[in-house]
Amino acid sequence: MFMQLSSEARTNGFAITESPDRDWRHDAMNRILRCASEDGSPIHLLFEILNEHAPDVSTHTFYQDRTDVRRTLPRLCEIRPVVQSPVEHTDDTADFIEPRPVYGWWELTDHETGAVLNLFAIPNLNDSGYFVLWGDDGETCKSFITRLHKEMNAVHHRCRRFLGTWKDDPELDEEASKVSWSDIVLPAEQIADIRGTIDQFFTSKEVFRTIGFPWRRGILLIGPPGTGKTMVCKAAAAAHPEVPFLYVGDVRHNGSLQQIFKHARESAPCILAFEDMDGLVSDANRTYFLNELDGFRNNDGILIIASSNYPKRIDEALLKRPSRFDRVYHIGLPAKAERAEYCRRFLNKLPNLVPGFDIEKLSDNVAQFTEGFTPAFLKEAFLAAMLQLAHEGHTTLDERYANAVGEQVEALRKYLKKAKNPDDMADMLASSGDESMGFRRGGNSRRFGDPFDD
Repeated sequence: MFMQLSSEARTNGFAITESPDRDWRHDAMNRILRCASEDGSPIHLLFEILNEHAPDVSTHTFYQDRTDVRRTLPRLCEIRPVVQSPVEHTDDTADFIEPRPVYGWWELTDHETGAVLNLFAIPNLNDSGYFVLWGDDGETCKSFITRLHKEMNAVHHRCRRFLGTWKDDPELDEEASKVSWSDIVLPAEQIADIRGTIDQFFTSKEVFRTIGFPWRRGILLIGPPGTGKTMVCKAAAAAHPEVPFLYVGDVRHNGSLQQIFKHARESAPCILAFEDMDGLVSDANRTYFLNELDGFRNNDGILIIASSNYPKRIDEALLKRPSRFDRVYHIGLPAKAERAEYCRRFLNKLPNLVPGFDIEKLSDNVAQFTEGFTPAFLKEAFLAAMLQLAHEGHTTLDERYANAVGEQVEALRKYLKKAKNPDDMADMLASSGDESMGFRRGGNSRRFGDPFDD
């Protein structure tokens, strides 16, 4: 039965409700909400109410992420809301994270046992909170909670993202599956070394054990934003679909680190990727992080791939001890040959080039005049040129496209000269949150000049 609200008042973020269709449970919810709004102890009040109205039930309390519980329950039971819960949306909620219930009371019918249970979410505005489960049989309640936790920790998508708690990330799964090693333009020797290190790890379990070394590796990728570090992580994930890919973009406190490494150990063998390592490790969590990497814990089967835009900010303890990061790769700005190769690959993927379009000529010309460009800058020149022509009503890419690319390259070159160095410029691009930030200009832009003319 859904609770029909006839009036509402708010105190401290909790709704105090009245309903014309009332029983003791609705009155109990109102009392608990009032208690919460007055900074009382709603969980103790709930136990007092249960002692009065349902003295023979067995109660069990657990603490869990509210969104995880909300998402997982339908896989274990039928759900009938006794008091419908409002849900909270926050500005920092990612697209793949569902809003969390603020409070709630549900009647559950267990798919496995047929038992009818009650679940109560104590009023709380945090990500996690207390739940109280009760039913006629204590063992049935314990079994249900055990299966709930197991199902919440089950990996339904091999790509998972950590933002305070682990979440399945089907979008990252789909995105990573589209990237291959051939999409990455780095010096041939370097990309072969990186790929070999990653590939050999997952085929060398017995070798590590034979020589008496723990089966774990750490790879650190260092370089300016936009040079391909994230692409390396995605290519590694795509090349090894048999193992989970666990992505970490935020470490809030030591408790987070404990959750991160605990789940990685449970998921091993796996890839554990840390984005922007220099910003994740602080004075507050440094010691704990180092111990998690190579302390007394068993990290067998965990391949860590970390990246950093600012190597000078990385703790030396991470760089100078091989057991933490065995390989450190410096991903620098692409040389002329690599820039030309990137251009060729990008242009070959475009479906609307006119027949006979000279991809080699345009690629070589762009490479010649783009020293100091990251792959993100090169991509921007091509995308901005396409958008420029689209604004002018041209959807087929012909010689006008080559000239438009030249205009964008010229604009980027001038913009780069205003920065102290290319790294700073790349950082400005990355800080926009979009690698294809715009130097997009209208049709009256000046032509780049001779290099793109016949």
